[in-house]
Amino acid sequence: MPLPALLLLLATLLPLASFVVLMFFGKRMGNPFAGYFGTAVIGLSFVLSLLAMVPWLNGGTYEGAAWKAGIAPINIPIRWLPIGTADQPNGVLQTHPGFLDVGIYVDSLTVLMFGMITLVATLVHVFSIGYMHEDKRYPRFFTYLSLFCFSMLGLVIGGTVLQLFVFWELVGLCSYLLIGFWYEKKSASNAAIKAFVVNRVGDFGFIIGFGILFYHLGNVTLPNLWVLLGNAGAGEAIALPSGVTFSASLLTAMGVGLFFGAVGKSAQFPLHVWLPDAMEGPTPVSALIHAATMVAAGVYLVGRIFPILTPDAKLFIAIIGCVTLTMAALIAIAQSDIKKVLAYSTLSQLGYMILAMGIGSWVGGLFHLITHAFFKALLFLGSGSVIHAAHHEQELPQYGGLWKKIPVTCITFGIAVLAIAGTPMFSGHYSKDMIIRDAGAFATLATSQGHSGYYWWLFILPTVIAYVTAFYMTRCWMLTFFGKPRNEHLYEHAHEVPIMWVPLVVLAVLSVVGGYEFFGVTKLLNNSIKESQTYCRSVIAADPFYRGKEFAGFASAWPAELPGEGGEAEAAGGEAAAPAHAAGAQQSDATKAQIHGEELAFHWVFAAFIIGIGVGFFIYLNAYKFVGLWMWFAPMRWIHTWLYRRMYFDELYYFVFVKFVIGLAKVSRFFDTFIVDGIVNFAAWGVKQTAFLAGANDRYVVDGAVNGAATLTHGLGAAVRNPTSGRVRLYVTVLMAAVALGLAGAIVVALSR
Repeated sequence: MPLPALLLLLATLLPLASFVVLMFFGKRMGNPFAGYFGTAVIGLSFVLSLLAMVPWLNGGTYEGAAWKAGIAPINIPIRWLPIGTADQPNGVLQTHPGFLDVGIYVDSLTVLMFGMITLVATLVHVFSIGYMHEDKRYPRFFTYLSLFCFSMLGLVIGGTVLQLFVFWELVGLCSYLLIGFWYEKKSASNAAIKAFVVNRVGDFGFIIGFGILFYHLGNVTLPNLWVLLGNAGAGEAIALPSGVTFSASLLTAMGVGLFFGAVGKSAQFPLHVWLPDAMEGPTPVSALIHAATMVAAGVYLVGRIFPILTPDAKLFIAIIGCVTLTMAALIAIAQSDIKKVLAYSTLSQLGYMILAMGIGSWVGGLFHLITHAFFKALLFLGSGSVIHAAHHEQELPQYGGLWKKIPVTCITFGIAVLAIAGTPMFSGHYSKDMIIRDAGAFATLATSQGHSGYYWWLFILPTVIAYVTAFYMTRCWMLTFFGKPRNEHLYEHAHEVPIMWVPLVVLAVLSVVGGYEFFGVTKLLNNSIKESQTYCRSVIAADPFYRGKEFAGFASAWPAELPGEGGEAEAAGGEAAAPAHAAGAQQSDATKAQIHGEELAFHWVFAAFIIGIGVGFFIYLNAYKFVGLWMWFAPMRWIHTWLYRRMYFDELYYFVFVKFVIGLAKVSRFFDTFIVDGIVNFAAWGVKQTAFLAGANDRYVVDGAVNGAATLTHGLGAAVRNPTSGRVRLYVTVLMAAVALGLAGAIVVALSR
């Protein structure tokens, strides 16, 4: 096995080993050694992830095939389940005919994701040592964290859609365990159940998409799927080597089905309702879920299936992302719980990433996933430091003036606010700017070809929300750290813990430099496209059915770099800049569109951080005083209530779905009680009555006849022994027997009526 794959595999298995050890010996280790052990193990995974970067950049060979960053990936398929025979393999383009494969797929995106996940997870573990030190289930917490990290790393290194699904479900299980960690709180257990159920709704779509793939292909290995369905971006039917034709509508249904898995995990509209409630879990869990694991899994999935998405599927994805980023940002304005503000901030930023995938900004979406992980982990851990200092008070109206008590948290939290606001020189500016630039280019190209003007909403809404983001995050910082204390008792007892602010400082540095060119994120993402293209082209060249055809899986991805003035820019894989969603367009049209998109982003988005931060500063300069004046106007109160109640989505879902299920349960209970149980009970009653009649017949007729016969026999015997007195007894006995038989017959007749 190549060294990078081996190191990353070890980095994946280490958290699993930590989970097993802590599960059996965590209580014996106790507090704090269980936390130290779990932190050391995930820290070692981070070291292995960094070490894997070195041989990956230098390159090598495996079974005669070269691998190297920017050249080719490492693909190691492994035979698993038999699904046919070698002669009738029940599949197409299978590495091992007749078998369903699992495997390892390592490219620059894999290496980059490993570094981000293990780094953030390590810092969350360090923070948790201080945050959870008084919790009675301290060892169990780190046990669950270890399993969570293993699940996410297994998802990233997996080389098939099957592995994605298996680890996908394991990630969902871990989120359930950690969100409901404080299960004695009814709100926490309800939030865990809600997250689990809502994600199962999304996973139902995932299963449908997976089923379509497996039924038609019998093969779910990622690079082979890209080869088979890589021309889906043209929006036309695809002929398979098996003779089956994959229609465009079926391709779209498959892509949308797989995407619905991401809708659940990444909490996109309309399955977004679970993520704010997930704040009931410990704050380190919130940081891990929102930054590096669960919600990142959905964006990562869309990135991996990008080559097999049709234009209609991509447009659907873009619309969902645009709706989510707009709705969540507006709701965040009115939230009073600091973690709820950050939760809706995550929803909005995830909407940007999903929008990016839909419009072809593949590099931009994953670039924002990486930078967002740093500043969002910083925001959540910063909020955890605030909550810990405030003795677990989470309401913004109770804060104020805390910068004097927790200065390190104040400064690092402020850096994260600047990053998410898109301030130049901070990481969030570069990734968000790339997405909005590509959105402008996408709308420009679409309208230039005569498509609907509604495409411009995919640029307008993200641009407006860039201002809103800077505003509500400034609001959060001002109400927490600025002004006078609004709760003197809370303020007097607030303090910082060094082990908790050390991770904040590290994340603050990453929130600044994470978007810089020397950090190499965009270069690695560009390399990932090149590597995938190289592998797929080599498979196509070796297969007679595909020989002479071109792989176009990433043709719809916009180039990461702006076209130069002297010539056309090339996409990451060396293809022309014209994206596939501009079928028939001239290369110059796409180049002009991208240049125009850059101009639009510069003119309309560059100043968003200044205006948003400025408005937020002046409105909340005196805390709620200015806002209180606005609340005198009834329409403002109505809007505020509407946003504070999350646009009443929870109430709507409760009325439409929960009430319906409860009503269906009541109908089912009535049917079970009065119909099913009624039939059974009636049958039992009938058997009982029949048994009663049989018992009465036996008791009064049979027994009477037997007793009468016995009496008669006894009388006859006595008469023989004593003829004088016996004759009298005989007459009396016969008379009594006749009367008994008559009564028995009368009773039988009466009962038979």
